[in-house]
Amino acid sequence: MKVVKIKMMEEGSGRTRQKHVRRTYGFLIALLLIVIWILVIWSMSTQSSQQQDIQPWLHKWSQRVQIGFVLPDIQFTYGEYEYSLKQRPYDFAEFIFRKSAHLFVYAVLAMLVYGGLRYRRIRIMTCIVVALAMVLIIASIDEYIQQFSPNRTSTIRDVGVDLLGGCCGIAIYAGLQFIIRRILKKRRASIQDK
Repeated sequence: MKVVKIKMMEEGSGRTRQKHVRRTYGFLIALLLIVIWILVIWSMSTQSSQQQDIQPWLHKWSQRVQIGFVLPDIQFTYGEYEYSLKQRPYDFAEFIFRKSAHLFVYAVLAMLVYGGLRYRRIRIMTCIVVALAMVLIIASIDEYIQQFSPNRTSTIRDVGVDLLGGCCGIAIYAGLQFIIRRILKKRRASIQDK
């Protein structure tokens, strides 16, 4: 009887050790991806506005595609610049593209940080706070770096956009995780019923 218990304990500790090793490797991979993503963000920060300008591409694309309707007159001010879809559609489209890129880039960063921490079974609130703090720090450094790039503007508003992107990234990650768990739970329940 004691031999069976010892064997079961050894098997249990072996599985625990395997889980721990898997979690450690998973966390290290997440950490590596976070570092790579931060380097990508900072490399984009050092580019001039001419290097990131998509208006020449928009001009070429608009010549190929004929828009058969009149654009609505959407206008707004961001910082000291006014954007108008009807009057300056290329500036408007480029602005939307740039801010969408901010949202996407920082959503991915937040997902990587949040996911890496959740993989280590850290509490949800701690993961959210750390992920958003990381987004805030990296976004602030990003805006600081942009001050030294030609024709780039550095603004605290973009840090707010980046934080919004981080919140969206965490929400998407948590939502997908919830859906996947529900699907797996249903599959397990259907297998057990058979």
